[in-house]
Amino acid sequence: MRFVRHALCACLLVACVAGAMAQSNNWCRAQNSRRAWERDPVHDDAMELARTLENHGFIVECVRSSKQARIFDGQKGAAVYKRNRGSFEVLFLPKGQSFDELEIVSEPKEGGFSKYSFRGKPQIPQTMENKSRVAFIRHENVMFEVFENDSLAKSLEHVS
Repeated sequence: MRFVRHALCACLLVACVAGAMAQSNNWCRAQNSRRAWERDPVHDDAMELARTLENHGFIVECVRSSKQARIFDGQKGAAVYKRNRGSFEVLFLPKGQSFDELEIVSEPKEGGFSKYSFRGKPQIPQTMENKSRVAFIRHENVMFEVFENDSLAKSLEHVS
């Protein structure tokens, strides 16, 4: 009986992992989103960053457009990076601009939420509330957003 239970648990785990991988691969391979992504203004910058990350030992499985493409004034776009050990988002400003003058203030809220407000340049007209802890890593004209993954955030800090 114990063996059967362990075998069923193992089968369930394999099915869940396979389903998650298939869903991730479907997202990466979706033809209509790929065409739109290739026309995205930030595509070339995002792919250049993917090559830089790969040169530093990161395995980047997929890069696609992000819904955070226009949250800062003057922002060029944003991309989601899926990799073998977690995903993250990167916000891009046009080359020659930077996130250096941006101050990020985190305030804990009820229910485990955190409120992030931004001061300085580039400007953002809103605050961000998130249930996950977010690490913001700024480097020149890019800002990484890493959700609930301290080891990934530390690895990215060493690259940027």
